[in-house]
Amino acid sequence: MMREPKSSPYKHKRPNFPKEETTEMSLLSKVIRNDDMQNITKEFARLKDRCYLENTGATLYPKSLIKIVNEDLMQNIYMNPHTDKYTKDCIEQIRCLILRHFNTDPTTYSVVFTSGTTQSLKLVAESFQFTSEQNESLQGSFVYLRDNHTSVLGLREIAADKNADVVHVSHQEFLNSLCGDAVTSTKLKAKHKNKGNALFVYPAQSNFNGFKYPLEAIDKIKNGYLNLYMKKHIGKGSNNWYVLLDAASYVATNKLDLGKRQPDFVCFSFYKIFGYPTGLGAILIKNSSADVLNQKRYFGGGTVDVVLTSEDFHVKRETLHERFEDGTVPFLSIIALKHCFDVLHTMIPKVINNDVMDTISYHTFFLAQDLYYQLNKLEHGNGVKAAVVYADTDFMDIDMQGAIVTFNLMRDDKSFVGYAEFQNLADLFSINVRTGCFCNSGSCQRHLKATNKEMKEMYKAGHKCGDDFDLINGRPTGAIRASFGYYNTYDDVDKLMQMICRCFVASKLNKPNRTMYNQYENRKLSNISAAIPLTPTSSSFDIFNNQKYLRIFNSNQGQKPPQITPTSNEIVLTEITIFPIKSCGAFKIRTAWKIGPKGFDFDREWMIVKDNGVCLTQKQNPRMCMICPKIDLKEKMLILSFKGKSSIAVPLETKIDSPQKPAALCHTKVCSDIVNGIDCGDEVANWISEALEVSYLRLIRQSESDKRMQKKKKEEEKKLLSLSNQAQFLLINRTTVKWLRDQIKDPTFTDDLDQLTNRFRGNLMIDTEHPLVEREWESLNIGKHEFKVEGLCPRCHMVCIDQQTGEKTVEPLRTISEQFGGKIRFGIYMTYVGTVDGSKDGFLKNYASIKAFTAVEDISR
Repeated sequence: MMREPKSSPYKHKRPNFPKEETTEMSLLSKVIRNDDMQNITKEFARLKDRCYLENTGATLYPKSLIKIVNEDLMQNIYMNPHTDKYTKDCIEQIRCLILRHFNTDPTTYSVVFTSGTTQSLKLVAESFQFTSEQNESLQGSFVYLRDNHTSVLGLREIAADKNADVVHVSHQEFLNSLCGDAVTSTKLKAKHKNKGNALFVYPAQSNFNGFKYPLEAIDKIKNGYLNLYMKKHIGKGSNNWYVLLDAASYVATNKLDLGKRQPDFVCFSFYKIFGYPTGLGAILIKNSSADVLNQKRYFGGGTVDVVLTSEDFHVKRETLHERFEDGTVPFLSIIALKHCFDVLHTMIPKVINNDVMDTISYHTFFLAQDLYYQLNKLEHGNGVKAAVVYADTDFMDIDMQGAIVTFNLMRDDKSFVGYAEFQNLADLFSINVRTGCFCNSGSCQRHLKATNKEMKEMYKAGHKCGDDFDLINGRPTGAIRASFGYYNTYDDVDKLMQMICRCFVASKLNKPNRTMYNQYENRKLSNISAAIPLTPTSSSFDIFNNQKYLRIFNSNQGQKPPQITPTSNEIVLTEITIFPIKSCGAFKIRTAWKIGPKGFDFDREWMIVKDNGVCLTQKQNPRMCMICPKIDLKEKMLILSFKGKSSIAVPLETKIDSPQKPAALCHTKVCSDIVNGIDCGDEVANWISEALEVSYLRLIRQSESDKRMQKKKKEEEKKLLSLSNQAQFLLINRTTVKWLRDQIKDPTFTDDLDQLTNRFRGNLMIDTEHPLVEREWESLNIGKHEFKVEGLCPRCHMVCIDQQTGEKTVEPLRTISEQFGGKIRFGIYMTYVGTVDGSKDGFLKNYASIKAFTAVEDISR
């Protein structure tokens, strides 16, 4: 089969059109104001006169993003996260940012980093268990929509190797199935072990023409809506259904709300959203569906808890993402994602629904709609249609159509213009579009109306994916795709249409009348959302009405503590200390303090976070210990002081429901936990940034609604935690500290007993007759209050920071390790059980007597 020669693009004489004169700037966007849109386009000044319409292939990165990422890398040190906890914490924080972007959280989904969408899809299929748990002869099915990306089609080879039934569904058959009813006898209320597992894969948005497949299909598929189709084609239809959503094209310009629709697995690439970094993607795995991904064979560094070299024995890690992320993740690229989110939210005004992605979605949709309408109206002088648009919608509904227009051009004699010819001319006009079938053979074949036989004949004639063999026997082998990003404007639409008119239609471009979109005129567009006032739940701030607490507060404001001399064998509580801001200075209690549901009231209730959202500790900034907090219950203030600076006060009653200036809610990570917090405002943020000499720090308070729990075995009772590491209370025995001081041989270490004790940052201080006895305790009563010992406190190099000066030393960590055989444990963790006598007295008093119980003793005696 011979290839037809191309027609000259200058077959018809073209009039020499003059440049259009404009008296004022034309509209750039229907939803974003011109001045805001100009600020956005300045970020892409490197394009100059180039018109980039290939957003589906890769979003462009803004200039400021690269600048900020470069500054971050130049100013900070990031190491292998298997080595460096701070880098690991940054990565964990970014996992939370990603989930928040999709309106979900770590309790529902886990983030597994991959090299991109293709690897994500492959990893799911390789790990998926198609067979029944109880009977391996009950095979499952791999079901895919024909209009999928090639990366999805390749999964059928993996499924076939696992003896799964491979079933494909056409575009129309899929949509028809969703309009029917589920087979009630097989409607799935729960997963059944005596059934095979079916994995259905479909795109949230077609990368061919932007058609948005219904996300409500997720629930319908899981409830058996495809069982009739399966029964018709392979004779069986009862399966446990799982949905793998290819979201690569969709998330580039749309908000994927996993709070509303929850596929089992979601795959995407980050450069589709931000333009940078490339080579990084993710799988979002629904935690409740993770058990079915149990057939991953290969394991690499960091994915196992134990492995033997001389025996086929290994145990994979329990944490989901650690089981799947073989080797070292691309941590520098992952860290860049923080800046990606920040820059996007800074650039794009939240015009639609108070949401960045919704704004992008409407902005780009209207650009594509404009191009679609112009192409549909485009005619030659003899009335012949000049364009064939391959669409599955009429571009009237944003819920069904994305920002992609796919088409071919026709001459006035109804012959097709080859896409390679179009590409060459587009290059002359500095216009970037995509041509071919875009790695979506199913959609391409359906819209070009080519049979399987004809597709094979095209291949025999020499046509291959990605070549410029654009016409065979006058029929196109592919198409032209224009796709829009947030940086595109109507000027880009006009430039493309101007080129088409000049080169192929011999007509003057008539720009449509464009006006700003009024969201209130269209019911499909939600109104711009207002900030929802948040009302705190039952609050510990009720203590301000507690007169007993105020009396104790007054006692703490200067009165000398009672002088109590314990007997030789009696143990008493000698000091109570709280640390209002995690990793900052101590606030010592003179008389008594209230025990709350998370520990002492106000203990580690605030934290300082960096601009990347990660909690700052003394390990990164030793100067934090010199921020001295004071709780003033009478004035209801947290007062902070720092040498050389004026003090600053932060209200203890955070008015997050204030209509004038509501406090910002945020999320951060503490010891791998997601924490809901309240931002304390710019004034204290600037004060802290100046004190610690670090820009863009924020003071965050743990939200009353946050339910951070202890990390314990499932069968054990878990207690609420503030921002402390592992338990509600930390007890330090000064007698043991004195023993440790005697073991330190370093002559340069000059701490006295008080200074050394302060390094361990305990809440409760005691003195015993002998050192180390607390290591044997299982529980203890302090006055009226019962505590359970949770174990020894693991230590890090933070104990090597002098809590008065912030200076670092080698001791006492070296001696602790030396004395305890490398096990760096010092002090005991405790949780609160309740009052011994059942009373409601919630106050723990200094110099209360202590009765300790070892593991062999009975506390009830």
